[in-house]
Amino acid sequence: MKFDSEIIRSIRLSAFNWIKLSFPILFAIFFILYFRIFVIQFYLISGTSMMPSYKENDWVLVKKWGFPAQIGPWVLYLLEPDVDRFDVLVLDGIGAELSLKRVVGLPGDFFRFSEGRILINDSSLEEPFLNSGYKTQAPSASILPVIGVSGNIGIGDSGRIPPGYVLVLGDNREFSTDSRNYGLIPFKKLRGKVIASF
Repeated sequence: MKFDSEIIRSIRLSAFNWIKLSFPILFAIFFILYFRIFVIQFYLISGTSMMPSYKENDWVLVKKWGFPAQIGPWVLYLLEPDVDRFDVLVLDGIGAELSLKRVVGLPGDFFRFSEGRILINDSSLEEPFLNSGYKTQAPSASILPVIGVSGNIGIGDSGRIPPGYVLVLGDNREFSTDSRNYGLIPFKKLRGKVIASF
């Protein structure tokens, strides 16, 4: 009996020591994952759709706090994200791919593509981030194919943006796959806002 109780005591002491040693490591892993999923993350840019503002192989720092978080197949979506016109966002693109695009149209806005520009509420936008001379082709004139993406709303050359959706475009307008091709983006597909680039 005494031998058994000493073995049990030894096992308990070993387990306690293991927990004591592993707790800081487990806490650090939890903190890093929480920070990366819900707070802030670095992304490496692949592609040229946001030139000249963001070039291929640039790093961007993205604030994820306040945006829907995706964990595997689940999306945690408690509040609508705070999005302003011209914010650059990371969002779900085509398939499992993430995209970097600029918000041009907000919920309730009326948009119209006309003469190589986009008009919002019948006003032409000042877009200093575009290359001089680049035209914003209408969806009907785009050389890139229209792609049906589940959850997005396809658009024509004009229309009103419904609640809970945004219209996004790449800064490299002539070579960007964006809302003209895969439609308006629901808030639940927005993953974060760019706050810095390197």
